[in-house]
Amino acid sequence: MKIRTLASIALALAILAAAGLWTLISLLPRPRLEGPVERAVADGSTGELRRALAVHPVDSEDSHGFTALDWAARTGRTGAIRELVQAGADRNGRDHGPNGWTPLLHAVHKGQLGSVRALIAAGADPNGRSDNGLTPLMLAAAQGEPEIVEELLKAGADPRLHGPVRWTALEQAVANGHPEVVDSLLRKDPGLRLGHGPRAWAIRAMAWVQGYSEVLRRIDRGRRRREAVR
Repeated sequence: MKIRTLASIALALAILAAAGLWTLISLLPRPRLEGPVERAVADGSTGELRRALAVHPVDSEDSHGFTALDWAARTGRTGAIRELVQAGADRNGRDHGPNGWTPLLHAVHKGQLGSVRALIAAGADPNGRSDNGLTPLMLAAAQGEPEIVEELLKAGADPRLHGPVRWTALEQAVANGHPEVVDSLLRKDPGLRLGHGPRAWAIRAMAWVQGYSEVLRRIDRGRRRREAVR
């Protein structure tokens, strides 16, 4: 029994280390914008942006692999988002930087609710993945962005998808201690669960070790509701 407990703790620590490494890799600081279209986005002038687009491709990348739409998404320039999409910018194109993120992932990373709404209105795929399988919903859940989570769910984001190291959005929310996000996900899909076995135990252990008792109460409350309905 003692060996099994130690093995479970080791698994929890391994998952925590993997999640920490993923976070470190995914959230590296980004370089500054440098291209003429990107600078026009930053200036906030529609006229300047149109002049830049007249002589530069809308999806041209800077030396770091980012497009003007990526920068507009990251900085909350909703007017520029609409202008760029109208000019033909790829709403779902992955950057060629370290993560291979879509503009929607960039918006979520920076907590730009306005950008999220503008991109969704422009037809961005709420389930568009990064190079390693991360979706906007998973990232919003990990960061604890309940309003963005709600917007993504309304737009059709699938909470049952698995991402890096097989994590779901619910697992991200539990492990990172975001009870409001857990509530949003369970309202959308009451059938979501952490499951049983070593993996579920490890995620619970991670939440407990970090003091996220409230998020575990929300999960258990949802489980009891499901059992009462049966």
